[in-house]
Amino acid sequence: MVSPPPDPRSADQCPVVHYDPIAMRPAGTFFAEGDALREEQPFFWNSVAQGFWVLTRYDAIREAYQTPEVFTSDSFMPTDPNPTYHMIPTQERAPRHIKYRQLLNPQFSPAAVAKLEPLVRKHCVETIEQFVHRGRCDLVHEFGGAFPTKVFLDWAGLPPEDSPKFVAWVRTVFEGLDNSSATAIQEAMEGIQGYFRSLIADRRTAPRDPERDVVTHLVLAGLDGEPLSEEDLLSICEVLVLAGLDTVKQELGYAFLHLATHAEDRRRLVESPELASTAVEELLRAFPVSPPGRKLSRDVEFHGCPMQAGQMAWLPIYMANRDPRAFPEAHAVVLDRAPNRHLTFGAGPHRCQGAHLARLQMRVALEEWHRRIPDYRLGDDEVILEHGGQLGLERLPVAWDV
Repeated sequence: MVSPPPDPRSADQCPVVHYDPIAMRPAGTFFAEGDALREEQPFFWNSVAQGFWVLTRYDAIREAYQTPEVFTSDSFMPTDPNPTYHMIPTQERAPRHIKYRQLLNPQFSPAAVAKLEPLVRKHCVETIEQFVHRGRCDLVHEFGGAFPTKVFLDWAGLPPEDSPKFVAWVRTVFEGLDNSSATAIQEAMEGIQGYFRSLIADRRTAPRDPERDVVTHLVLAGLDGEPLSEEDLLSICEVLVLAGLDTVKQELGYAFLHLATHAEDRRRLVESPELASTAVEELLRAFPVSPPGRKLSRDVEFHGCPMQAGQMAWLPIYMANRDPRAFPEAHAVVLDRAPNRHLTFGAGPHRCQGAHLARLQMRVALEEWHRRIPDYRLGDDEVILEHGGQLGLERLPVAWDV
């Protein structure tokens, strides 16, 4: 049953909209719809599912992320206020949230990530070499899916031959977020859990180098003087997989969709490869894929929006990042934009812990791809579709002359 807006005001103060944030659209539609909704009102009550608030503008969305004591991560799916799962550290509150993140800080620090660049570059080049002579590929799956997975397995100390398993599991989970494939999602999650359950048992009896093996590091670590339970370890490993693989895959998809259809930007990257780092930031700003929700811990009037404890608030980053109040020429991709205070990795204490690694993978991808394939185009005339939940392209066929 759809909940009515709480504390009803006049229509101008408390607008009600029925906006489906999940169903598939032609690529780019979510961004265009977000732009229109943001300019119509700073917030609205969405009558989809159980009903939830939607903030649409940069300042309010950033402030909400920076106020976790009100906008909690007890649930991050706006259509699911009472999840049956609990992901660590994603859904933890302070102070335990900080303690869990500290366990992984050594692996995700800027210095640690910088050391990974040769490994990242090796996997990027090897992935491109598998199809460069063919003259075409589905970039989302053959590059965006394969490359980050290889990096993850190497970084985590896992066998490279397990890459197809992880690619399939992650694809199943995120493509089923519209709840049309609940059974398939459950089977994929059980596959991930079973894999890491066996791995944890092995690392307990035969630990590896904790600096090169993330599971060993976690098994040997502790929280408040106690070792992590198996369930905690499983949850952390699941988050590493789900948060680290699909996000980079889909960011690469949108980035290359733009470059395949904007020859001037593509030429700039080919002629000025040193532009890659700032280009990554701008592509992340223009095409963010994660639109998390938050659950209200108490009643609050937030930027004029009358929220109540227990309700969900959706904080779509793609509306914030494209707000002309925060970014000049917000609808345009400006590869050398500076400053660029986008919210693609979130804000506040729950900001994405893997941001440095994601940036590295995207920068290397732009550099190595354009070194080998400087000129490319869309591979066919069929409509490219995108799904909601976590935004992502269903496919991206690209072609080039060989």
